[in-house]
Amino acid sequence: MLNVSNKVLQQLAALLLERAGLKITPDGFHSLRLALSTRMPALGIEEPERYLQRLTGVGGEEELRSLLPLVTVGHTEFFRDAKQFRALEKSVLPDLLARARREMRKVSIWSAGCATGEEPYSMAMVLAELGALSVEVDLWATDLNLAAVEAARQGRFSMRRSISIQPERLARFFRPVEDGHEALPALREYIRFDGQNLAVPVFDKVALNSLDLILCRNVIIYFDLPTIRGLMDRFLSALRPGGLLFLGYSESLFKVYDRFEMIEVDGAFVYRRPPSDKGYRPPPLRIHPYPGATDAQARAPEPEPFSPAVYARPAVELAQGARSRASTPDAASIRGAGALSGAFPAVRPLPAASTPSGTQPSATTKTNDLGRPRVTVELPAVSPADAVRTRPTVELPAVSASARTVTGELPAATAWPKLLPPAERLAMAVRKMTQGDFPAAIQGVQRLLVDEPSDLDALLTLGNLFSLTGRITEAREAFAQAIQREPLCVEARVFGGVAALQAGELREARSELGKALFLEPTLAIGHYLLAQVQERSHDAESARRSYRNAIAQLRFPQRTLAGHYPEMLDSAEAISRAARYALAALEEQPPH
Repeated sequence: MLNVSNKVLQQLAALLLERAGLKITPDGFHSLRLALSTRMPALGIEEPERYLQRLTGVGGEEELRSLLPLVTVGHTEFFRDAKQFRALEKSVLPDLLARARREMRKVSIWSAGCATGEEPYSMAMVLAELGALSVEVDLWATDLNLAAVEAARQGRFSMRRSISIQPERLARFFRPVEDGHEALPALREYIRFDGQNLAVPVFDKVALNSLDLILCRNVIIYFDLPTIRGLMDRFLSALRPGGLLFLGYSESLFKVYDRFEMIEVDGAFVYRRPPSDKGYRPPPLRIHPYPGATDAQARAPEPEPFSPAVYARPAVELAQGARSRASTPDAASIRGAGALSGAFPAVRPLPAASTPSGTQPSATTKTNDLGRPRVTVELPAVSPADAVRTRPTVELPAVSASARTVTGELPAATAWPKLLPPAERLAMAVRKMTQGDFPAAIQGVQRLLVDEPSDLDALLTLGNLFSLTGRITEAREAFAQAIQREPLCVEARVFGGVAALQAGELREARSELGKALFLEPTLAIGHYLLAQVQERSHDAESARRSYRNAIAQLRFPQRTLAGHYPEMLDSAEAISRAARYALAALEEQPPH
């Protein structure tokens, strides 16, 4: 490990706090050392003091952005993003296991950008709980930061980093050590760790059409557009037809890459290589043939991938299918005498990959104000009553008509039903917000967060509700919780700036929006809001510059922000029109 003095680490932590709002306490200095051990050799710098001078000198801002994703490896969590892990546990991984067993091969998964290993170890625990043996799984975990990879391979996690693991899982998969917990050898057997630069033009360790699932979360936000498009080409080539790609909550391929299709799985939106994509000839992943692959294997037809209908299984059928397979010799042979001594016992049998006879899921495409396509899969009805229930989409739907009274209001008895998916429950609260019923909206979001404490959309929405009702202290607390969960959460900074602006705290508003724009310089709404703050501060020249920046950034794709804020400018046309109008008004004012 690189030898860095505490003085340098303290100065670096102060710089990250000032520019990006990233707070790193002394117990997180380990992540700073990991980041420095990667960036300093890349720049040919040997002395930490010289690297610090580089960060504070000309061009230091870009280098600081390059350092950020490496620093935040210390902020990864086990089972990060509850919605995605719910989809993985309930649908995606059981289906992949069932398909791989039918085809007598391993399930192939790539955790790209695994940092210190929390993500692949979380995946390994779920796979073990599903009854998969380590010999049935090829779980490849890679990161650019070789020091982080080595730390992940050791499988040792402090008490603070392992706090998000349920006690039952800790007892089953880890053993206590002096400063925390260590993964058992049987769990480590599921994962092979390696170094890999995602920006290289060729992946020489990955075969074409070989992967069932890629997780690359909270990584591409640090890449420019050409790098993202090249990476998506290589991911598409690596996935089997029908294979899935999981990105981070704030990452989107809208107007960036269109060869993946977006689908919904148990409330999580993921990207999929089209199942009929067999005619597509992607760019090569490797310069030479894959070791061990014969010409016949290379020409072998790809079997039919699982379809969206796999995700549409009623609970009754799952239970019946599980009972029927438990009694078959095939199911018993997988976990019988051939099981390894270190393997974990199955917790539950795998569900059948089938849909009710005669029922087909329907796919729909919707757009939001930015023209952003949303491809969703409509789940088949289980009962007539279920048939009329509104299905969740990425554009949070209004409450279904069947749940309303004649006046359009929700009956009190069914105001916040816990059985609805989180997206629909949040949609109900957002509807109350737009109607001006802020107490009911706050109550609904708070109840949702009791059941779904990691729902970032809900947490950001709650902060906005507090802000709109003048509860600035509680708004700050909500946004601080969001940043604690996602240290580089741009939305928390944007909405925090809006809350400060509403409270008349202009210095705080400028600081929060400045941090948001450091993290995402092309965010047009951020520049527009900063101009509003500058105009309120009687800094007309800076306001003019920020309005022009807002208009200029619209040449880049603008993503939809997580969280809900009524009447927030959310389309390129609206931002452009408002910025041009405000700029024209400022231009008419005489210079001071």
